[in-house]
Amino acid sequence: MAAGEEQVGGERRPRGRIALVLAGGGARGAYEMGVLSVLAPVLEERGEEVEIIVGTSIGGINAAFLAANAHRPLSEAAARGEEVWRGLQYRSAMRSIISPAGLLFLIRFVGTLLSLPVKAVPSLLDTAPLRETLNRVIEFARIPINVADDASPLHAVGVVATSYETGRSLVFHQGGETPPTNEVRAIDYVEARLTNTHVLASGAIPVIFPAVEVTEPASCRGWYGDGGLRLNAPLDPALELGADRVIVVGLNSAVIPDDAPEPTQPDLFDGASSLLSVLADQLNSDVATLTAMNDAIEDGSGVGPRKIPYMFIVPSDRLTIGRIAVDVYKRRYGTIRAILRTPNLALLGRITDAARNPMHGELYSYLFLCREFVDEMIALGRADAQRWLDADHDEWPWRIGSPVEV
Repeated sequence: MAAGEEQVGGERRPRGRIALVLAGGGARGAYEMGVLSVLAPVLEERGEEVEIIVGTSIGGINAAFLAANAHRPLSEAAARGEEVWRGLQYRSAMRSIISPAGLLFLIRFVGTLLSLPVKAVPSLLDTAPLRETLNRVIEFARIPINVADDASPLHAVGVVATSYETGRSLVFHQGGETPPTNEVRAIDYVEARLTNTHVLASGAIPVIFPAVEVTEPASCRGWYGDGGLRLNAPLDPALELGADRVIVVGLNSAVIPDDAPEPTQPDLFDGASSLLSVLADQLNSDVATLTAMNDAIEDGSGVGPRKIPYMFIVPSDRLTIGRIAVDVYKRRYGTIRAILRTPNLALLGRITDAARNPMHGELYSYLFLCREFVDEMIALGRADAQRWLDADHDEWPWRIGSPVEV
């Protein structure tokens, strides 16, 4: 029997700790729960458990939720996560832009840009409601219990934020040994009792959401923003925390669609949306590096401690979610009546010109927090997870070599 395998029911299976790596992507994060709802029953049938969870931005929120529910079967935790997502609304995360406080916030923001004598604002949108929502849906006190409980599979959980002071990625982790600093990729690690503050910091998208001050642990006190600025899918931290196998769920694909729109002069929002492709390219590069190391160890030309079996679930191309966002927006939020019914989403859609093309839809999708879009994201996650399971892999459902078209 090959090293790193175990005999289960007459077949050989890879062994070792499984890490779940969850990428950032705003309201698109419901996709991750959809993926898990399909993968979890397969893992449970095989007697395999997720022991390490690491996430960035919305992936950090999902990671904390799953860690707080690690005493339950993963399939049950994923089902609970889907229901939480379906119950979220725009006002669950952001203060209404047409409320008196919201309008004052916006006026101050414009005044700041024009250098008028007004009190500066920290961001375009006010995320004050999100802290209360996180406390309601995530039982943070349960996380250390699950890490310490031998009956729970949870070994470690981490969320990634970016330091405004140093520009480096910081992984706040609970459980496991603290890895050494990665100077090449500027990643620092600190053990912390995870709270809503660390999770809020991980998802604080610059300009759009306000920076978050972290005071504990005292050694890393300071202001933090979205971990996706430098590390949108924290594959490397998962390996450093002890992963022997990884499940990577990305919210941005690197694949260029065959029906990509004809090139035209990009506007402001096209340019902002195109920057999101960098996140997908980074993740694709990380997975490619992982598989190249596996291939080198396999053929004896490389030196490494072990091969890392993996699953890599992402949308089929980089405009998939944008197309869905455009469709849902046009059907439900693009009419004049929608401004009266759901003013925040309708106005944001007009501000970003979400109906124009999938590139605009990609950008809008980050803030598109509504039941219809959430349902579409869950369904897409399920479909993409099933697409992975239906493909042939080296050690099904795990893969060792380069990704295949699935």
